[in-house]
Amino acid sequence: MTERTAMNANTEGAYLRDVGKRLRALTPEQRDAVLDDVRAHFADAADAGRTPQQAAESLGDPAQFTARVRAELGHEPGRTDRIWRILQWLATGVAVFTVMFVTFLLPDSGEDLDEPGFEIVLLHLIPVLIAALPLFVPARARRITTTAVAVVLTVGSQAVFESMDLYFFLPTAMLTWAALIMPIIARNGRLAVGWRITGAVIAALPGVWLVVSVLVGSFTTDLWGVLWIAISFGLAGLITVGRTWAGIVLAVAGAALLILSPLDPGMLVLAFWSAGGLLLTVGASHALVYARPRKPART
Repeated sequence: MTERTAMNANTEGAYLRDVGKRLRALTPEQRDAVLDDVRAHFADAADAGRTPQQAAESLGDPAQFTARVRAELGHEPGRTDRIWRILQWLATGVAVFTVMFVTFLLPDSGEDLDEPGFEIVLLHLIPVLIAALPLFVPARARRITTTAVAVVLTVGSQAVFESMDLYFFLPTAMLTWAALIMPIIARNGRLAVGWRITGAVIAALPGVWLVVSVLVGSFTTDLWGVLWIAISFGLAGLITVGRTWAGIVLAVAGAALLILSPLDPGMLVLAFWSAGGLLLTVGASHALVYARPRKPART
């Protein structure tokens, strides 16, 4: 091997090693695919009579190149932390709205208490404080705290306590589980098709329930109900193909259902409340995880 050949091999090898180290957060398949593309780029440059140094310069230094690769694959500094934080704050916000709902809008709430107004609010603030707890713990304790909070809220929402309507905190539990799970899924970039299909199936469940209820005669619907079914199925399909805005629309629809369900006494409040929480959770999770990050500017 001549000195020039050895120098060329060292240039290419050093570049590949640097890129490989910077892409350790990717899956092995993703990292290998990127490295294969880099090798092909060096080979094409050699066929065109360019030196390895020129080939490396056309890619940019390893830090710039790997930043572009991570952006294209859906990686972004602080992305998973941001997904967790937004979903956990959303869970806390829904918990606050739930306190307002069960205290002031739910019929006969707190009727067994001597002073229902103030005391019932204090009792229902406990789940709010629990939901907000992971936001104020050190980062190293965040995952275990979020897990514990999700379990407590889920179990608590299924419990029955006199004068406390904890089952209405189920949407808060859903969002907390999403805050725990979605950052893990998002570590390797935007959602893979399997996860998108899973989210679409979950998003379609309220529509399926409505269709079945109508068919068996346990529930009747009008034009608005038919439109709701069609829209929910359409949004589920758009989530499958990875449309970020479909997640936003689904989240807004879920939030609207949460707000409207206690205001319409003719609705099946708990069923529609749970459906609203489900749509909000799926929609917000999809919109956050599948959102395209900004690509670093080329220099």
